[in-house]
Amino acid sequence: MTLSQRFARPSIRRRLVLLVGLVVAIATAGQVMLAYRGARAEIDIISDFHMVQMGRAVRKGMPESQARLILPAPVSPAFATEQENTFTLSVQRVDNAEALRPFPLGIHHFSTRRHGDQVVRVLYIEAPGIQIEVAHNLASRERMARAMAMRSIRPLLLIFPLLLAGVWFGTTLALRPMRRTRNEVARRGADDLRPLATVGVPEEALPFVAEINTLFARIDAEFQARRDFTADVAHELRSPLAALKLQVQCLVRAQTPEARAVHEGRVMAGIARATRLVEQLLVLAREDSATPAATFVTLPQVARLALSDVLAQAQERATDLGAELQENLPEAVFTVRGDADALRTLLRNLLDNAIKYAPPGGVVNLVLRREGASIVVSVEDNGPGIEPAERAQLFERFRRGRSGQDTGGSGLGLAIVRAIANRQGVTIDVASSAALGGLAVTLRFAAADAPPA
Repeated sequence: MTLSQRFARPSIRRRLVLLVGLVVAIATAGQVMLAYRGARAEIDIISDFHMVQMGRAVRKGMPESQARLILPAPVSPAFATEQENTFTLSVQRVDNAEALRPFPLGIHHFSTRRHGDQVVRVLYIEAPGIQIEVAHNLASRERMARAMAMRSIRPLLLIFPLLLAGVWFGTTLALRPMRRTRNEVARRGADDLRPLATVGVPEEALPFVAEINTLFARIDAEFQARRDFTADVAHELRSPLAALKLQVQCLVRAQTPEARAVHEGRVMAGIARATRLVEQLLVLAREDSATPAATFVTLPQVARLALSDVLAQAQERATDLGAELQENLPEAVFTVRGDADALRTLLRNLLDNAIKYAPPGGVVNLVLRREGASIVVSVEDNGPGIEPAERAQLFERFRRGRSGQDTGGSGLGLAIVRAIANRQGVTIDVASSAALGGLAVTLRFAAADAPPA
């Protein structure tokens, strides 16, 4: 990286140093102005006082018969540094009858006038028959005020570079934990997603490091889901593919049309089971990594679609598939926020599981009701149910019930239900069905206000 490219990038250190330098420069300029105004006011007061004292001294000792006299007056050492700092004294006779009246000693006034290319301040003291003038060049006052102002800010000008160096050094020390964090990330491998250390990280940078750790956690969970999916596919497809290979070999060796027809049916059934397994694995992988939608959904509509999905399966097993969808209430009462397709899959899998485990000719009911601020959906069957000790593992992957080996299921249906419920913020409760005697799975949704029509 070239020097120009480096300085083209934003830098906290450079910005802070520039900001501090700008603030100090503004403060210095303000200090100069204030110091100059203060020094100028002080010099004006002292100079005017000195002019008054000079004029009064001359007033007391000057003979009235003197027509005009210009003398350099005694000057204080503080003002005698330059030629322009000397005071000019003028005494002149006044031919005016009114001037013969007595004047108090203290009468005087100031004015400003231009003398050539200079501006001077003049003190007038009047006395009987004479007028005393004391003049002082204003340019000398300005130079003295600037000199006094510069002397007052000189220590600040000396401290200024030290202040900037201190800010640079301080920011370097403050950013050291961030450099340590950067080096820690640089040394890590691609699969090392441990949280970054937060010890010593400044308070301002702590949220940034915390968000990085949160991102690492999400990426690790995503990688783990991918690893689990790969392991699940390898584990679950091994047996169906081996069985399918065996059925194909038997089909090839079949000698009679009857044997060929039997083996063809077994091959097609094996392909259907493998296809169903792959579909469920893909659904599970999608739900494990999907971002939940936030649209308004009416559960009665979702329930009807899920019932239509399993209707053929229920007819095949002669299952009495019932539904209580509270038709007497507006559907808007049962509005939730979620993903309609995901919720349809959730209810379909619950109904599919209930139909599989209910005996042929059994009963499966879907019940929808409103309980305060919650909407409850229950799926019940008259199957064998499940023991309370086994209910905690019911939603694990590839977990089958006691009759699971006879249903041809893959053990992924309820795992998909749990993944969708976790994504959509739905709570699940498993109990025995008081009405049918089998298993009852209850879903509880948070009701949402219906969107305006």
